[in-house]
Amino acid sequence: MKWQVVYSGILSAGMSGLVALIVTAINTGIDAGLAARWLSAWALAFPAAWFAAIFWGPFARRIARLFVRPPVE
Repeated sequence: MKWQVVYSGILSAGMSGLVALIVTAINTGIDAGLAARWLSAWALAFPAAWFAAIFWGPFARRIARLFVRPPVE
């Protein structure tokens, strides 16, 4: 369980950061204030993404098993 929480936190941090950067740059333009606007957007997006990853992770695994066999670890 601890591994899943840490893994989902790292993954959601990277994904939400990238998406927040792209959407912020598209919507507001690239200028000197982009970094501040991006960090503000990311601060809102990251907790939501982490919660979603923890909550939806088990469901996503079940759905994925319908299409492919899980890897052997």
